[in-house]
Amino acid sequence: MRFAIVGAGRMSREIEAVATSQGHPVVWRLGSAENPHGQGLTAERLAAADVVFEFTTPGAAVENLLRLAAAGARTVCGTTGWARDLPAVTEAFAAGPGALVHAANFSVGVRHFFDLATRAARLYSRAGYASYLVEEHHAEKRDAPSGTARTIASLVEMTSGRPLPITSVRAGTIPGTHRLVFESPEDEIEIIHRARSRAGFARGAVWAAERIAGRSGEVFEFGELLSELEKEGP
Repeated sequence: MRFAIVGAGRMSREIEAVATSQGHPVVWRLGSAENPHGQGLTAERLAAADVVFEFTTPGAAVENLLRLAAAGARTVCGTTGWARDLPAVTEAFAAGPGALVHAANFSVGVRHFFDLATRAARLYSRAGYASYLVEEHHAEKRDAPSGTARTIASLVEMTSGRPLPITSVRAGTIPGTHRLVFESPEDEIEIIHRARSRAGFARGAVWAAERIAGRSGEVFEFGELLSELEKEGP
């Protein structure tokens, strides 16, 4: 498969490395200077790629996604901070021949963390434990809390019926750490996901790209693709 990448950050470079190692050539990559308001997403460029990765910034993502939808591109989006525009983006992809996979986090380990967080919230809220979340990322990450942290908070709050306080740290080169804590006067329980590198996120994104090749008019959250796989069995 031929891949293209919109974005020139660390995740984009990691995706290119993983894709190339798995035999998928990256035929082009666009940085922000080459793609103001999505104008670099020309028909000629998009025709050269089977799947396009969109890993940019919250301010650029929606314009890029709407242009990709209009062009019928199969797209994997890992940009966060644009959830309020998801209905419009979903409608645009559903109306055309393209397809979209979006996620705040493409790590399979994080997806299982979500399941653990939901179960832990059910158990410990009933036992009277208080809970909070600390998330840490590199200094260049713009959104805070992270999209992953917001997802964890939503799951815990829906299960426990109580708001989940979140503390965000932006420092150094931290790939990503999420620490969910349940505490009482007597003891404390922590569930931690600590990314050792961005490779796990990139592998999940490349797998998602392989999964949506040839699909039309469909929009998936990454977890929905994983659920499809589970239903297919071994």
